[in-house]
Amino acid sequence: MQPIYFQKAGKIRLNKYVNGVPVMSPETTFTRAGIVQSIQANITINGTPIQDGNSLWNAANPDTNIEGNVVVTLGTMPPDLYAFIMGDTITNLTNVPFPVNDEELLIPTASPYTVTLKHAPDTSRPIILVDADASAWVKVSATPAQGQYSVSAATATFNSADAGKSVFITYDYTATNGKSFGLPKNPQRKALQLIVSGEATGDDESTMYEVALTVDKCKVQGTISPPQQGREPQTASVTFNVLKPRGNNRAVDYLAVPIV
Repeated sequence: MQPIYFQKAGKIRLNKYVNGVPVMSPETTFTRAGIVQSIQANITINGTPIQDGNSLWNAANPDTNIEGNVVVTLGTMPPDLYAFIMGDTITNLTNVPFPVNDEELLIPTASPYTVTLKHAPDTSRPIILVDADASAWVKVSATPAQGQYSVSAATATFNSADAGKSVFITYDYTATNGKSFGLPKNPQRKALQLIVSGEATGDDESTMYEVALTVDKCKVQGTISPPQQGREPQTASVTFNVLKPRGNNRAVDYLAVPIV
């Protein structure tokens, strides 16, 4: 086989271990990782030097342990992947309370002094409205006086004396449907089988290969971050620590097949 170089990062598959065996099924397998930017495998062999009292050189350096990891860098962090590696599941919800924080409103300078909210607040739950000084206004059910407001469906009504002011409203509304995932109360890192597939090119550029890397058994280690919230998209990295393989399996197995 020729020396190769990679023109694509590759794609990943994760199979959870069930009763000591990696299982591929819709319930135990993750395949849709979104934007994969790079996949880097690293193997480190550590030794313990044995000193020779009659020489400046060590007499021997026997191997004491091997450390391996595979770092997958993603352009996006799929919520499904975060839930999968944290031992959680994506839950489909209906009629779920959803929070709206500091929705900014500008009270009209002319009648009617009403503003349409993004959503109709759940009036059975608390509603908080403050001005630019963070001073809370009073919610009323009748015609509001200065410094007061009322809410009906998705409409907030104000007094003419407050025309032109900016205010901020915080409330909950009932969403028709949604999806939920997160950090479980007792998260558990499950043992996983990691399979990476991709393509490579021979150094003479005349031969293409389909390539696969299989980590027989591994666990996610280090920082596991959910999707970062912010204006600029950020990459996310997931590190898989290689564990002792089963039986006579290789800890990390590489396979290359020429593309005909």
